[in-house]
Amino acid sequence: MNDVATQLAGLWSSGSPIVYLVTSEEERAVALARAAAEGFDAQTATWSSQRGLLPQAPHARSPIEALDALLAAPGPLLAVLLDFQIALRDPAVARAVRDALPRLAAEGRCLLIVAPRLELPEGLAESVATLRLPLPALDELAAVLDQVRDAAEAAEFDATARHRALTAARGFSEGQARRAFTRAVRQDPALGEAAMASILEEKRRLLSRDLGLEVVDSDETVEQLGGLTSFKGWLAERAQAFAPEAAGFGLPAPRGVLLVGVQGCGKSLAAKVAAAQLGVPLVRLDLAQVLGNQGAEERLAAALEAAEAISPVALWVDEIEKGFAGSAPGQGGEARAARLLGAFSTWLQERRGSVFVVATANDVTRLPPELLRRGRFDELFFVDLPSLDERREILALHLLRRGRDPGRLDLAALAGLCADYSGAELEQVVVGGLHRAFALSRELETADLRRVAQDLVPLFRTYEEQIKGLREWARGRARVAGRAGAVVDLFRRAAKE
Repeated sequence: MNDVATQLAGLWSSGSPIVYLVTSEEERAVALARAAAEGFDAQTATWSSQRGLLPQAPHARSPIEALDALLAAPGPLLAVLLDFQIALRDPAVARAVRDALPRLAAEGRCLLIVAPRLELPEGLAESVATLRLPLPALDELAAVLDQVRDAAEAAEFDATARHRALTAARGFSEGQARRAFTRAVRQDPALGEAAMASILEEKRRLLSRDLGLEVVDSDETVEQLGGLTSFKGWLAERAQAFAPEAAGFGLPAPRGVLLVGVQGCGKSLAAKVAAAQLGVPLVRLDLAQVLGNQGAEERLAAALEAAEAISPVALWVDEIEKGFAGSAPGQGGEARAARLLGAFSTWLQERRGSVFVVATANDVTRLPPELLRRGRFDELFFVDLPSLDERREILALHLLRRGRDPGRLDLAALAGLCADYSGAELEQVVVGGLHRAFALSRELETADLRRVAQDLVPLFRTYEEQIKGLREWARGRARVAGRAGAVVDLFRRAAKE
């Protein structure tokens, strides 16, 4: 029996009159209810406002008529009520359910409300047990794939192709998997490359549209990240914990990192590099999309569950402080924002899948203190404006990326001229210099870069006080991600030796 069916049977047998199953997969929920009822040799019934109560009373289409029919039917009985949360908005229906509670528990009846999000009237919540239907496990996806193959009368799949298809479908609901497999088998009955591309494209579309998760394609490597020496050293060490032998050594999977600091200094690039260093896909969680709609708590739970289902993966949460704005003390924290933050913080602490979270933040004054607790992330790094040597390194990287030899240019003098420039601003110096050289129909010269650097007004001049305040906040709270932090780490290791 499925784990959820077992839990449902346990709640039913212990006398729970109502179980609320949060899921949008109605067919799967009905099948699980039947599996739970088989263990008791009991009946099941399914109600919707359009079809009535089947099979007992098709005429009972109103919620009140359905409740009367259920109480008249012999027990034990498990009744699956579809979209019943809408009916419960009517005070008369909620009252009828509350009046029926004693008989439901005493006569072995249980109401299973199936709905995509939790929605209960006051006075009924304490009588309801809540379950969430998790995404299908690999064995459930395998059963769906076999059903699709049989329906298409296709030959047995190659074991490698079968494994790739099932892995690609992780994170799908059962219905989504069935549609993706059907389309893939029609395109390529042998589940070759065309089938894999079809499944992955379907995953991208569904993750983005339904869950606010975007699969980020990036070819960035650690060599393309200028500066942040301490962070890169820490990341290389953590990456080893993803190796299979790490678990045998007693190492848990790395949990993640929180990067706070000045805008334009490489935090987003660091997220892409982290995924590459760990050798896992990068998925971006769009908190604004997830939390800005009705049913935000269910949407957040579904997104995080999907991230676990497709693990190992790096989950990039950009500007996390904006997503949970209003939950920090002194900001008029709303109950909804606090609940969402609590759910996310709990998941950070207790998640089981190999999900490496890379969260970035610019405004630490809006950063909820719950996210700074140890255990949420493995480490907290402060990303400052690059030092002189780091500026020279960043300029060289941007020149190389655009096919120029850094050795031909006086980058030492240019880096000195660009004091307090961010990494993004240094990139604009290179791009602007190339524009200038192209307009003059000649190759890039140091003078072009110097001219652009002199004209550019760095963010530091506009927000000097805020950046200094950010540095003061980070002192004693976060590790320095740049070269200064690497020097401190070196002295610490030397002292231990």
